[in-house]
Amino acid sequence: MTPEDIRALLSAEFTVQSVTPLGSGLDHHAYAVNDDLVARVAAGPDAAAEVRRDAAVLAVLPEYALLPVPEVVLARPEDGLLVYRRLTGQPLLTRTGRAAYAATLGAFLGRLHTAPVERLSGIAGVDDTPPAAWLDELRDVAENLPDDIRRLAAGFLAGDPPEPADRLVFTHNDLGVEHVLVDGPTITGVIDWSDCAVADPAADLGRLARDLGASALDTLMPGLDEQTRHRAVFYARCTALEDYAFGLESGRDDYLRNARRAVGELFSDQR
Repeated sequence: MTPEDIRALLSAEFTVQSVTPLGSGLDHHAYAVNDDLVARVAAGPDAAAEVRRDAAVLAVLPEYALLPVPEVVLARPEDGLLVYRRLTGQPLLTRTGRAAYAATLGAFLGRLHTAPVERLSGIAGVDDTPPAAWLDELRDVAENLPDDIRRLAAGFLAGDPPEPADRLVFTHNDLGVEHVLVDGPTITGVIDWSDCAVADPAADLGRLARDLGASALDTLMPGLDEQTRHRAVFYARCTALEDYAFGLESGRDDYLRNARRAVGELFSDQR
């Protein structure tokens, strides 16, 4: 859709002064509306179902989120349209000193992961993809990585994956620093819940370990058991390589810089 299309869709509900593209993902386009709203348009044959799902998830989240999450003000599944209040702040991806946010993010995950699985699985669904499937897919992704990165990760790619989790919890399931908003020392929101699912808790920890540093695991989740830690480092390595490939393909320098740093740290013992 164009900004004019968004303006036409919203004109009956809001006084629309401005519509500005914010960016696009694999399955949606986002627009800033005025100064306080975000309109997200889903694409594809399942757009209506995705809007219904995301609206239902965001309605439940405040019960289990210790940090602000988007508040839905309009859901129009037939148009693939979801409108929510815009949270303030800038992505943590753009900041240094990220480890300082680890304790707050760990407390956020600790609460989120206690949400009742029976309730959330019916809304968000279940992602029980085993680590072996992650590694198989990553081996294909690695074909498009530079030679030096493939050599660095060769031992990991040729190795065995960890065993699957024996307990699944409700997760954000894409909790990278691009989805954490901050204003100075304060986390002002956690956005983009479109991939949330009942899944391995180590998947959330792994993405944060990738972006905050593996040593942040002790702050994120003190007393973490060795099996979960092992899977978290595994997911951190997988997603670092995936982000490296995405940064190359998309031309997103911010992703590429973050992934290059993460790969250098996470595979330093593989040299």
